[in-house]
Amino acid sequence: MKYLFSFLIVFAFLISSASAQIEWLTSKSVESNISFDMPEKPFVQRKELNGITVEVFSYKDAVTVFGVVASNFSGVGLDFTHSDPTEYYKEMKEGSLVRGSTVLISENSVAFKRMLGKEIVYTQMVGKHEYTYFKRFFFRGKFIYQIAIGGPSRMKQLLIDKKNLFFSSIDFTE
Repeated sequence: MKYLFSFLIVFAFLISSASAQIEWLTSKSVESNISFDMPEKPFVQRKELNGITVEVFSYKDAVTVFGVVASNFSGVGLDFTHSDPTEYYKEMKEGSLVRGSTVLISENSVAFKRMLGKEIVYTQMVGKHEYTYFKRFFFRGKFIYQIAIGGPSRMKQLLIDKKNLFFSSIDFTE
């Protein structure tokens, strides 16, 4: 009986995970040359700061936060095809880790669809709970893309499953 109950719980989880994959919606930005899937339609903000236009896509469900930030540097004449993005990456990484309770867990280079990017994993206290965040940075043409997902550390496997779905759905549409 114990094994049957365990099997039913695992089966219910797999069914809910599979249905979550099917229901995700694709969002596409012609302005930022990117498309991605999220569980629902994201909230979109557009800003301009010092000649840099920024498009922010965000979504939060009961346990997970998703974000895509596309910063267009064409207004300031910067093209990462012909520039070393190291200093920009360092500044963006430090900006991600600025909160006092933030701890950097890992930092790696990631290959994605014939591109090289960076990924950081960090934890942060949100109230009394620890959250884990996965954030990737890509420097492509005149854009810097920051793609992030986070959720409670105590639900890490669910977060990793969503991260894999989310990150694998990214497509640069240029």
